[in-house]
Amino acid sequence: MQDDVSTKNEIDIAMKLGTNYPYGPFEWADKIGKQNIYTLLKNLSKTESRYTPSAQLQNEIQGNI
Repeated sequence: MQDDVSTKNEIDIAMKLGTNYPYGPFEWADKIGKQNIYTLLKNLSKTESRYTPSAQLQNEIQGNI
């Protein structure tokens, strides 16, 4: 998405068809709640930097507050 190669919908479809997951990552995010995901990632990133929330997620969260 950052490089404008795919849309959220295209990524969801690819994950469902390619891995047989019931939902794509963005569908899961809508169900779980982006704020919940952001909070979890922020806490995990305190010990593992690989869990640092993406700039896109941070922007979406800041826009919703």
